[in-house]
Amino acid sequence: MISSLLSPVHILSFSSLQGTELERILRYTANLTGPLHVSIVTDNAPIQGKQVLIDELAELTPVEIFNQVQPNPRTEDIEAMFHDKRFMDTDIILGIGGGSVLDSAKALAMLMTNKGSLDSYLQGKPITKGSLPLALIPTTAGTGSEVTKVGVYSDGTGRKHTLGSPLMSAHTAILIASLLDTVPPGLCAATGLDALDHALESIWNKNSTTITRECAREAAYKVLQTLPKLYDATVENQERSALQQEMLRASNEAGIAFNLTGTAAGHAISFILSENWHIPHGLSCAFTLLEVFDWAARDEQNREELAKLGKMMHPEQVGRDALVSALRGDIASLLSHLGIPRSFQDLSLDIDSETIRREFSRVESDPKLHNQVPPLLMEDLYVLLEAKR
Repeated sequence: MISSLLSPVHILSFSSLQGTELERILRYTANLTGPLHVSIVTDNAPIQGKQVLIDELAELTPVEIFNQVQPNPRTEDIEAMFHDKRFMDTDIILGIGGGSVLDSAKALAMLMTNKGSLDSYLQGKPITKGSLPLALIPTTAGTGSEVTKVGVYSDGTGRKHTLGSPLMSAHTAILIASLLDTVPPGLCAATGLDALDHALESIWNKNSTTITRECAREAAYKVLQTLPKLYDATVENQERSALQQEMLRASNEAGIAFNLTGTAAGHAISFILSENWHIPHGLSCAFTLLEVFDWAARDEQNREELAKLGKMMHPEQVGRDALVSALRGDIASLLSHLGIPRSFQDLSLDIDSETIRREFSRVESDPKLHNQVPPLLMEDLYVLLEAKR
């Protein structure tokens, strides 16, 4: 992938991987020839092939397992793993899981060299030292966390915080298609749409550049081409290895793009849905995707970029407006095909305008909102959300 040139992370891609190869990768990542002590950060999700890979690795080198990871990872769980005495001899941290696992592994690798409490960094303490050697293996195709410099963590009140620094980036990302073999259809849809939103928000972003927009377009195109096929293959339990590998690459490219730009309004809105009503992250992002698309399309540069993506999807189509409209239709059809909730009622939420304005007022202080082009003012955001009642 040419987009890997935009990332400081070494990216390796496999259809499957054995423990002997993984041990070699970790040894290169840690730059060690002697005994290698590996701390594996994971969760209890029943992922086919994960335990086999861990067991094979454990036959070759000392391994400790830390699996106190929940969705929207809590600072208290990360602190508990960090203070476990087994953690102190770690040479390299290996994260295997979805975005919450990978974010937790990033925090632990950072704390190993910077010390202190995770909460103190969420409150503004600067990260000054590079992380302990860190390798990340995603088991979903969506978050792109394996190549980003940020993690999302929940404090004791349940409030989600984004912590970011180039010093938090992993050293190696390992994409293994076979680890997605047992991903269920709903998770396939939600994580895939998270990747699409990452790519699109990297396009309609004040921090975007010509090169990041090109990378984001390629990622979005791959998601739009691959996700419906992968979802259908998942529902029908068909062979899908090649599609899984392509979705992992698409998610990875989207991660590379938004790692350079940050996300925008859709992600800012999604945090409130996740914090208040525990809506899964991918669904939270997809919930307002079309509305934010329409808002972004008011900007001339955005329309040019979206038309280029539309041309990739519809090479026979001509005219900027027609291409943007065709692309919007593609996204709307995808959301419908995947059965994504489009209204608060679809989410089984009965909330009034007063509740919307009170709860979503927190978005105003979120830097992600202010990356949006054109700017999305709070009154416009309230109107957008009130229309979804």
